[in-house]
Amino acid sequence: MKKLAVSALIGLAIVAVLFLAGCAEKSEDGTEVDVERIQTIWRIYSKARVVGDAEVWLSLWDEKGIQMPPGAPARSKDVLDEMIPDAFASGSVSSMNIYPEEINVAGNWAYGRGTYDSERMVKGEAVRVDGKFLTILKRQPDGTWRIYRDCFNSNIP
Repeated sequence: MKKLAVSALIGLAIVAVLFLAGCAEKSEDGTEVDVERIQTIWRIYSKARVVGDAEVWLSLWDEKGIQMPPGAPARSKDVLDEMIPDAFASGSVSSMNIYPEEINVAGNWAYGRGTYDSERMVKGEAVRVDGKFLTILKRQPDGTWRIYRDCFNSNIP
């Protein structure tokens, strides 16, 4: 019940952000607005991961998105759609923070680079994980941004 309420709140937050982003006045080149929209993606990404909301997390991805995790083959959006709901059901992540250090927008493409940290349960023990990421985002026809390619690795073996 609590998970459902949190999922509903995240869903409403996404709708509000997308609505407000659509109403926001763009700067001359649109970059400031785009950077804020991309930062919002990472905030939603983190929250959805912690509460285990696979549907919200998957909604952040472009239909041709590819995730490139460490030590595993690249995963297409179709593979993510299939595997993420089960992976999120475990509730293993208790915190996740994404710290973008660089966001660059070039027309309908953008990339972000930064670091992350997370606390999760691994084999019954709380483990802190930190690492780095490089993400390419693609502007959608409606002006929103989605994750197109995502590559990350942990600083912890």
